Amino acid sequence: MTIHWADVAAEKLADRGPQTVATGITPSGQIHLGNMREVMTADAVYRALLDRGVEARLIYIADTFDPLRRLYPFLPKSFEEHVGKPLSEIPCPEGCCESYADHFLLPFFDSLEKLGIEPEVYRADSMYKEGLYVDVIKTALQRKDEIARILKEVSGRDLSADWCPLDVICQDCGRLNTTKVTSFDLTCDTVDYVCKCGHQGTASMKGGGKLAWRVDWPARWSILKVTMEPFGKDHATAGGSYDTGKRISEEIYNYPAPYPVVYEWIHLKGKGAMHSSTGIVVTIRDMLDVVPPE
Repeated sequence: MTIHWADVAAEKLADRGPQTVATGITPSGQIHLGNMREVMTADAVYRALLDRGVEARLIYIADTFDPLRRLYPFLPKSFEEHVGKPLSEIPCPEGCCESYADHFLLPFFDSLEKLGIEPEVYRADSMYKEGLYVDVIKTALQRKDEIARILKEVSGRDLSADWCPLDVICQDCGRLNTTKVTSFDLTCDTVDYVCKCGHQGTASMKGGGKLAWRVDWPARWSILKVTMEPFGKDHATAGGSYDTGKRISEEIYNYPAPYPVVYEWIHLKGKGAMHSSTGIVVTIRDMLDVVPPE
């Protein structure tokens, strides 16, 4: 008898208590069929857990506090001034939504509803601004040397002596990839910083910055009590972000890393893997135009 892969994963998790299955993406551009693969992978395991009578929840984490990394081909030249700013703080490129992040998230959520996938949605910017990350930020700042050692041992990545796991949002230029933390106050929950734009100031740990990706990922596992998460093969490579995340989660945050399910990328013939940042995608809406939700 052939056993579905989702049932195999559910079987391994079934006796470990209540489960939180997590998925998510950075809304840097059109959320495409490749991204949907991750969500559907998580949903399949979630449903298999429910079929076994396991208490489970499905959550979707939108990385809305990630920065706009460059001027993507589909953006107007005027958006160059927003490179480095969090996606949640950048205006909608077409003026139809409250933010850049919403412009790409809302159509995706509409497609999820049509597919009958109903996760609890967490927005990273709200999580940071509401203070959910304050404790893990404090831990990361206090134990930054240990984190740097883990990153070196696992990934071979050398970090400078003044490396900091927290990227602060400059209160003047609005960017978070141009700042450097100079000191922090664990009593007031603040960090002092300088920015390449010339500004220096003090920012709150409550929404004033975000953790670097390789720290943010394991930190959120402990915040949301994630027990299973699918991710692409890029994160699963030796020394990749899951390997470093596992060590940071268990050694720094004292939380067991989630059960991993690794998936392959979806490629377009003659164009390679789909990427939101390039605009080379098949959107979920496109898919639903030709394939029924069932």
